[in-house]
Amino acid sequence: MRGRYFRYLFENQNGGLLHTGSVYDKEKHKSTNCLYMVGSYCRNTHQKKKNGMGRDTEEHTVPEAIDILVMGCYTAAYINKLMDILKHHMINTVILPYLAPIQRLLLVEEGNGAGKAGRNFMHFLQDPYQFLKGYGIKNIYFLYGNGEIINREPEELESGFHFELADQRTLQLIREMEGYLVPVVRAGYIIENGWLFYFGVYGLDIQALSMFTREYFSSIDNIHQTSDNVNEDYTIQMKRLLQEYLRKYGNSPATTVTMFEGPLYAFPNENESFMTEKEFCEKECSKTWQRYDGDTCCMCTISCIHNKDYDTMQRHKGRDIKESRFGILMLGNANLNRYLSEIVARFWRICPRIRGISVPNCGSGEDWNYQILSTFEEKDRTYWICGKHDITSPGVVSDIVLSTSRHRFLTVNEGFGCCLSGYIIPREDID
Repeated sequence: MRGRYFRYLFENQNGGLLHTGSVYDKEKHKSTNCLYMVGSYCRNTHQKKKNGMGRDTEEHTVPEAIDILVMGCYTAAYINKLMDILKHHMINTVILPYLAPIQRLLLVEEGNGAGKAGRNFMHFLQDPYQFLKGYGIKNIYFLYGNGEIINREPEELESGFHFELADQRTLQLIREMEGYLVPVVRAGYIIENGWLFYFGVYGLDIQALSMFTREYFSSIDNIHQTSDNVNEDYTIQMKRLLQEYLRKYGNSPATTVTMFEGPLYAFPNENESFMTEKEFCEKECSKTWQRYDGDTCCMCTISCIHNKDYDTMQRHKGRDIKESRFGILMLGNANLNRYLSEIVARFWRICPRIRGISVPNCGSGEDWNYQILSTFEEKDRTYWICGKHDITSPGVVSDIVLSTSRHRFLTVNEGFGCCLSGYIIPREDID
């Protein structure tokens, strides 16, 4: 029998959101695993202590082979998590935002202040592209700027990887800042195993950052008088540079990558489909991925159905419904007050396919705009997934749960995660 089985797993690790998605094509015996990770982000401050909720445990729910790994945003804790995953897992493709050297320098200082700046941490931030190449990763995509918006139905798109190089002016500037050409691309999309992975990137303009750095070092007032202690000179100068950077850009939104993932073909008139939602406690966490390994993925979903410990989402079986809502939109740390209109414009085509949305930056009030609720409001249930953290705002939670009974708020913390899973099977294979 043909059919695709899919699963979206959400966990809170070290105060951030770790999302593992998997698609299994039973006919081809092919699995595609995607990992999206994003740590919480605080403006104009260094996170010098472990902040927020969540455990920092072994990667027992991360599959051994990762087809697509997405770094939603750079934070000290999640850079170290990336280092661990690189050492213990096979990765085919890495997607992450491009940061200018001065932005990475700020992260170095954050890591030093938090006691998290190990050797690999430092090497990665010094030269992320060469560092990742050293692990033999096949595809490395640094995103800066957004490519063309999808203006066709997803099922009309071509398979494969679709990213375009950044414009020549941007590439030349990156060459000047890095000392060599880093192949930075605009956010695009990937079609693999009948699934769409569609990206957007939002953050500071590197043209402005480059000009800021040039002006700083060209100003005589900012040049510290040299002494006999080179290390002291460097420390003082870097401290002054970072203070000036924080004064000017400290309250700016974080640079972040957003991602939609969902099936290309899930039409109710052509497929028998089903989706469930389930929360699980920490004790079950080590078993959740094991139940979704290869052919046993079918048993995972069937087990949920048999135990009746799920929320059934079957409205898509109505005669008036033309497409099923099995997609997930990961908003990373996107500031909705700054970027909501851009995000809506980019993902408008696939809005009717979105079932779950991650709350940006662990529900921080600074990054929230309640108008997103009306943008993604549908006639049936929508799930808002949030990693619990010290910065989670009660106002964000109340906006979601009180706006309509169709919005459900799912919080994941050190004790509980959540899973959405289901299947899509051609009706002709069932009849």
